[in-house]
Amino acid sequence: MTDIRHEGPERVTAFSDGVFAIAITLLVLPLTDAEIDPERVGESLQDLLPSILTFALSFAVIGRYWVVHHRLFEQIVRVDGGLLTLNLVYLFAIAFLPFPTSVLADNGSTAGTLLYALNLLAVGTISMVLWWYASTRGRLVRPEVTARDARVRLIHAAAPTVALLPSIPLAFVAPDAAKWSWLLIVPVSVLGDRMYPDDPR
Repeated sequence: MTDIRHEGPERVTAFSDGVFAIAITLLVLPLTDAEIDPERVGESLQDLLPSILTFALSFAVIGRYWVVHHRLFEQIVRVDGGLLTLNLVYLFAIAFLPFPTSVLADNGSTAGTLLYALNLLAVGTISMVLWWYASTRGRLVRPEVTARDARVRLIHAAAPTVALLPSIPLAFVAPDAAKWSWLLIVPVSVLGDRMYPDDPR
């Protein structure tokens, strides 16, 4: 029987790509099921604007995490049972995202905002743990990945997760402000990239 630690990550990435593709497709279902009144198309589309914006946000989020996942697995050359388990937990959080997206589009209350933010925090945290597990002592990564490389990638993965934290307390007092605070992901991620570049030279 082949030792799973000697197998490459190809099957893992192929399966993961499939889950990402399904999750990102499911995001649009609430829009395709929406009823458009032929006599008031403009007003119907205006009523759908919150759902459209939430779809766009979640599409960008899932796309971003797919890119992060892809880049991490470019450096991973072996898999073991622990990595498979962490990756499945990560994919669970990704596959779940269409549900809080639908809730947030229909109800921008504290509960809906918290559910969405906590789902994103789970995705980001699990992504960090997955990379930490794979890169510790070079366990499952390429030999050329140095300790600094591993730390830098962990910081890059942590930046958007840290940016989400203010939305948790904000959701209790101002749900709309909590949603706007998610835009912090962009400058915080850029700042992390500039402060800790992949190549310091």
